[in-house]
Amino acid sequence: MSVSSTSDIEITLWCTWALTVTHKACEYTKWKFNAEKTGGDPVIPSLNLDTDLVMACDQLVDCLIKAYKNPIQMQIDVARYNKLISLKDTGHNEEREEKLLEIPTTILDASSAIIAWYVPDTLTDATQKEIWAASDLLAPILKKSIKLDSNWQTNQE
Repeated sequence: MSVSSTSDIEITLWCTWALTVTHKACEYTKWKFNAEKTGGDPVIPSLNLDTDLVMACDQLVDCLIKAYKNPIQMQIDVARYNKLISLKDTGHNEEREEKLLEIPTTILDASSAIIAWYVPDTLTDATQKEIWAASDLLAPILKKSIKLDSNWQTNQE
């Protein structure tokens, strides 16, 4: 077995493990968010998640709940606005924007459709470092993928 095939196997195993842990963390976060939002029963994390990851998920949920409970209703219809917007329309109101930067917020359009979530300080420093490290590990795979898909615009398949 060559060195490159061993590396490919190691990367595949790492990616499989990482995707499994990510899936379990996402499921925990989703269920905890829904429980917090609706006042449901407490959610117990999977035993496969380490303490730091559970704490990061909990911090994410806390921030999302704050944003969810702090909606800002806009008097626009996003679908209609998207058709009418011009590059010249900046919509700047610096005083209001400064206030908005202070707290997590959910921005809704006139029909109460969520336009955006603003969730500052959601990811812990440790989580951000892990994301960058994982991105570095995935770089070789992503480069291969980009090379394989470089003709996607002209390839009819």
